[in-house]
Amino acid sequence: MNATILRAEHLTLRRRGVAVLDDVSLTLPAGQTLALIGESGAGKSTLAYAAMGLLRPPEVALEGELWVGDTEVVGASERTLRPLRGVRMGMIFQDASAALNPCFTVLDHLAEPLRRHRKLGKAACRERAIDLLASVGIGDPASRLQAYPHELSGGMQQRVMIAIALACEPQLLIADEPTSALDVTIQAQIMSLVLERVRALGASAIFVLHDLALATQVADRVAVMYAGQIVEEGPAREVLNHPRHPYTRGLRASAVEFDAHRLAPIAGVVPSLSAMPSGCRFAPRCAAASAQCSQARPTPTAHGDVHIACWHP
Repeated sequence: MNATILRAEHLTLRRRGVAVLDDVSLTLPAGQTLALIGESGAGKSTLAYAAMGLLRPPEVALEGELWVGDTEVVGASERTLRPLRGVRMGMIFQDASAALNPCFTVLDHLAEPLRRHRKLGKAACRERAIDLLASVGIGDPASRLQAYPHELSGGMQQRVMIAIALACEPQLLIADEPTSALDVTIQAQIMSLVLERVRALGASAIFVLHDLALATQVADRVAVMYAGQIVEEGPAREVLNHPRHPYTRGLRASAVEFDAHRLAPIAGVVPSLSAMPSGCRFAPRCAAASAQCSQARPTPTAHGDVHIACWHP
């Protein structure tokens, strides 16, 4: 396995001429977990889908570099990317009920990657499917194989989705808000399960999250995204317990998980992708913004192990 499982260099993704991701650079070492956090519309899920090769021309235009292991995703053909999905990369989608095909059974969903990538026969697929369902905590797995998605609870659907993503033991697991569609009572169970399986495989993981406190529990590193850019990135506990970028500090101040005595939501709204301010994109909402912030875009600068894109960290 390469020392780096994911590397983005000056990655820009445009949809209908509008930059949804703008000059994103990021490195994820093999065996580590990364959380992408930020408000809705920050570009977190877009970055995750781009890494999977699910956002490609002509739907979008890609510039820069995006590597998964030794494979360059930008410019790669579908023939090149297809063998990577499931084997090198696996993905847990946000809404399992929408991601699972209602016309196919649980066995159908699990057998597809096993037949395609592992070349297993019918009996071997069934045996492996039973093992996978048991590994994600589904009781009496053999009887669940013939169930259709609508016959399962939300928690069971998400467990099936995890089993599918891990079926071929990928090196990189991408989880796009894997608990947002679930009841609060089982969210912690699902996240613990995902982490347990990732660590058992010695794999890397990317979590798209809104929950800052959860990010400190599941991630080695955190990348804070705002308006299509990464504004702060570094070790999770350092970034979230001692934030230096004004946006990260604002996220922390508006989160009940950090024992705030009084919540202080960030003023204003995320700017439209088609009308981004010049200079720092957070400047219109930042109380510490100066004239320099409105005129020039800050470049990420290293402050110890943390990289911050801010003129006044």
